[in-house]
Amino acid sequence: MQVSRWKREAVLACILAVTLAEPVWCQTAGADSEFKRLDASALPIAKKVIIGGDPDWLATGFGSVWVAVPKNNEVVRVNPINNSVQARVKVDAEPCYGIGVGRERIWVLNCKSQKLTRIDPLANKVDLSVPVKIDPAGEGSIAVDAESVWFVGNDDGHSSTLKQVDARTGKTRRQIGIGKDSAVVKIGFGSLWVISSGEGVVYRVDPGKGRVIARIPVAPMPRFTTVGAGSVWVLSQSDGSVARIDPLTNKVAAVMAAHVPGAGGEICYGGGFIWVTMSGTPVTRIDPRRNKVIDQYVNYPKADAIRFGFGSVWVSDHGKGELWRIDASKMGSTARK
Repeated sequence: MQVSRWKREAVLACILAVTLAEPVWCQTAGADSEFKRLDASALPIAKKVIIGGDPDWLATGFGSVWVAVPKNNEVVRVNPINNSVQARVKVDAEPCYGIGVGRERIWVLNCKSQKLTRIDPLANKVDLSVPVKIDPAGEGSIAVDAESVWFVGNDDGHSSTLKQVDARTGKTRRQIGIGKDSAVVKIGFGSLWVISSGEGVVYRVDPGKGRVIARIPVAPMPRFTTVGAGSVWVLSQSDGSVARIDPLTNKVAAVMAAHVPGAGGEICYGGGFIWVTMSGTPVTRIDPRRNKVIDQYVNYPKADAIRFGFGSVWVSDHGKGELWRIDASKMGSTARK
């Protein structure tokens, strides 16, 4: 994900501190240091879809790939059948906090205008926009369930409030205190998982009772998160490691050294693998059956949003304004649909 200068500097300072301290989080599961590193030019890109602007956040849903373009204040809908732009939906200023996919609607948070925006995928139009207070630096995600939209509010200036918004009306239903500098919210295993980058802790929240039920320490500066293969996976920007959390024990079961520290990045699950991206390293693949990094594609800047869907890996290249469609079946060990 694209990030502001001050956040980039903060991450770099944290990386230096982690390096000097030689933390236990640098321990890995498996021989991660032996994985293959390939040039990004070796990626089997089947198609590059011209999006324009600075395509960034990605999501899949309603038979489409959705791309947030902060520079153009729009969300672009891509048809995976013919790899073409199906619609361009104007939203508020600077969609920045990922894309939430609900049962009936698409949701985005806008950093500059401080708005929560709802898109009707049947009409490809915005049908609701409500004011919010979020971190204007914008590096998080939205979670959506059957009735609610969940995201981190910045009312106190510390991004430490989990907000539950009614998906029909846009009105705030509840607020739950969490750790400082939180931004990423995911749903899985009957819970909400909120990542506190400031505390280096994953908060597990019971959405029914509206309370924190577990606090799980991970490497410093955790940020992006995915759910899959029976676990919660967390990418830490300080050392570029990926922690695997067991939802049965609320403990870290394994840590994989992906070696992708830095501001930005993202992580997703699909096709039987965990996929990680970071500017300069557009694709890293982890096998969850072995808790092992199996390959990594390097030497390409400004491509660091990633999703799996429709049998492919999708990566946003916000340097050239393109969306890559990568044929996962041609990347060695075949990805499963």
